[in-house]
Amino acid sequence: MASILRVNTLTDASSNNSVATSTIFNGTIKHWVNYDAASQATHGSFNQSSLTDNASGDFTTTYSNNLSGSEDKCLVFGAWNTHDNAANIGAGLERGGLTCAQSGLEVSATSKVRYHCHYGATPSSNGGLYDYEANYCASIGDLA
Repeated sequence: MASILRVNTLTDASSNNSVATSTIFNGTIKHWVNYDAASQATHGSFNQSSLTDNASGDFTTTYSNNLSGSEDKCLVFGAWNTHDNAANIGAGLERGGLTCAQSGLEVSATSKVRYHCHYGATPSSNGGLYDYEANYCASIGDLA
């Protein structure tokens, strides 16, 4: 049987208004995903209804529950190159570091975020978009 917890005020052990109240509603991650682009598998997610692999290193994650504003959020990205101890094109020792960022191909939205993961350039070759085995995206903001 499911239970419902309803409270008017959340306090700490000393009955003081707690920072936890603000943290629960405003300061926690409202969405995250760990996507293995090489295998096209999601290894975990929260508040994600779908993920689209648009192209190499180009992904769109769609929220199950929208955020309250398209600009009033903080996005955090990361990637981890786990293939052959990072010796491949995505993060060879001679390359610049990898980076992930929100895509400029679409305007910011309350329902989704499009992001890219890149490998760095060398003195003799450009960097580019890449399908890492672990691509991370997290969204912090208020839910609608």
